[in-house]
Amino acid sequence: MVAKKRHKLKKNFYYTADGSIQFRKMIRGDLITGRTGMTDPYKVNKQADDIRHKFISDYYKLEKEKIKKPSFKTLIPKWLETIQGKSPNTIRTYKDNTWYYINNGLPINCSVSRVNSVRRDYNIFARWCNKKGYEVEVLKGETESEGRIRVLNDNELGRLWLACDMVGYHWRYKKKYKDMKDCLQFIFYTGARRKEARSPKEEWLRKNSNNDYYLEVIKKGGKRRIIRINKQALYILKKRDFKFWSYSNDWLTRRYKWLALKAGIPDTNLHDLRRTFGYRLLVGGTDIAIVARLLGISIKVAYKHYTPLLVSEIDNFTL
Repeated sequence: MVAKKRHKLKKNFYYTADGSIQFRKMIRGDLITGRTGMTDPYKVNKQADDIRHKFISDYYKLEKEKIKKPSFKTLIPKWLETIQGKSPNTIRTYKDNTWYYINNGLPINCSVSRVNSVRRDYNIFARWCNKKGYEVEVLKGETESEGRIRVLNDNELGRLWLACDMVGYHWRYKKKYKDMKDCLQFIFYTGARRKEARSPKEEWLRKNSNNDYYLEVIKKGGKRRIIRINKQALYILKKRDFKFWSYSNDWLTRRYKWLALKAGIPDTNLHDLRRTFGYRLLVGGTDIAIVARLLGISIKVAYKHYTPLLVSEIDNFTL
C-alpha cells in the first residue's frame, strides 16, 4: 500500500501521528508546542503567521505572569556572595542597610549621608535582583551628599593641644589621656585615618633607603597603604621610644568630642584633623596628586572633597 503524500507545511508546523497539525518552536531554550486544531494543511499555511503570533504571544504573557517574586531571606545572602574585593566591614554595611530599608524604609530624622547610604546600598542589591529576573524597584533620588568642609585653624589647634595637656596632667584623667595628645597630633601630622591611627602596631613601622620612616598598614578594602611619617610625627615617636598607644574607635571619637568641647571648638569631629592635613598641604602649594597619595585616596576623591576648601584662598580677580 502506498502512503498518502502529505502537503508541505510552513516553518514550525508539523504533522502528528493522528494526522492533526501541531506548532513547535524553541524560545530561550524552552520548547513551545501546541495543537492548531486543524488537519487541512492549506488552511494552516494560510493562517500560519497568525497562529505563530498567537503561540509566541501566549508564551511571553505566561512568562511575564510567572516572574519570580523575591524572597529576601534567600536573595540577600546570594547577592553578598557575589561581591568581590570588599572588606568584611563594607559587606556588613551593605547587608545592614539593605535589611534596614526592607524593614523600615528610608531613615528619617538623620543626616543626609545616612539616607543616601541606605538608598545607595539597597539600589545595588535591587539592580542585581533585576539582572537575575526578579522585579525589584530601584529607588530614585540623589545618592551623593556634599562633602564636609570643616578644617581647624591655628587658634583652634592651639586650644585643642592645650586641652590635651591640661587633661593629661590631671590626676583623675592621667591614666586614660596621657597618650591622647600624641595620638591626635600623629593624625594631624600624617593624615592617617582613625582606623589606622587608633592602635598602630610596632611591626607596621618601616624604614626606606633614605632612612625615612613610614607605616605600612591595611586601608579600606583590604589594600596596602603607606603612611608617610614626617619630621613632626617622627619627633612624637622618638619621644615615646617608638611605643604606640592603643584606643578603640568609639572611645577615641567620643574623647575627641569631649576634648574639643573643653577647648571651646564647635562643630568638629576626629576626621577634621585629617582634612586639615590635606588642606594645609594644598594651601602650601603641594600638588593635588601628591596630596591624594599621602591621604591614600584617588585624585577624583581629592578633587571632590578638597578643592571646595580652597575657594576662599583664591586671589582677588577682576573680569
